[in-house]
Amino acid sequence: MKKFQLLLVFMCVVYISGFSQSDEEINYTPVKLSGPRAGLTYIGGDLGENMKKLGINQYISQFGWQFETRYFETKEGFQGLVETVVLLGGFETEKPVLSGTLLVGFRTKSGFEAGAGPNLSTANGGTTSFVFAVGHTAKTEGVYIPVNFAIAPSKDAIKFTFLVGFIIRRKDI
Repeated sequence: MKKFQLLLVFMCVVYISGFSQSDEEINYTPVKLSGPRAGLTYIGGDLGENMKKLGINQYISQFGWQFETRYFETKEGFQGLVETVVLLGGFETEKPVLSGTLLVGFRTKSGFEAGAGPNLSTANGGTTSFVFAVGHTAKTEGVYIPVNFAIAPSKDAIKFTFLVGFIIRRKDI
């Protein structure tokens, strides 16, 4: 039920942000962007409580790469995005975790962005969740600087992730 409520809120944000505007000119030329990410994840829920009981830190480091494709942009600056984020987390532990997330979302002219999609992780022999992410991307001299926050609820855990990084436009495509 909570996942449905989060999805409903996400859809409302998309609609209110102007996604429903169809009278603008739209540029459908894809733009490829990519860049590094670094951050921190907090693990809560039953998994987090078990970690706490075992004396394992519930905060893990994250480092990885984001691949972004901007599929369209309206005349007013509203963008449709597909992003793949690959992270290696928990360098400070004996068992680092690899995860991959596919997000479908949008970015407004002001830099506000939101997306949602599936996540696969090697944690505990392999886990899945659905991720909801929001953030802001500032642009300066052709470099984009994103700051993002994501929530990934699953059956036995809830993960909160904070990531920062930069992305640049790929010239080869």
